[in-house]
Amino acid sequence: MIYALADHAFSAACNAYGKTSLGVNTSIQFMESAKPGDKLIARATEVKRNFRTGFYRVEVFHGENLIVTMEALAYRKSHYFIDSNDSTQ
Repeated sequence: MIYALADHAFSAACNAYGKTSLGVNTSIQFMESAKPGDKLIARATEVKRNFRTGFYRVEVFHGENLIVTMEALAYRKSHYFIDSNDSTQ
């Protein structure tokens, strides 16, 4: 479940520009465990982005404690899933 949370944060970050992105690779480190009922927060940070790839760091916290880190690579397709020429904006 913790990996799913980190992966979801990664997905939101790499698709935030409206361009379809696919996860290519992840490397995750579990430094502490979580217990049932713990409130976890995931934060994804874009480290670098270019035309075809994006590099991300995801951190999962339980309170102030960093319990998981994940490095992730996304492939950025040329297709936008949001129409940038939408006249209703």
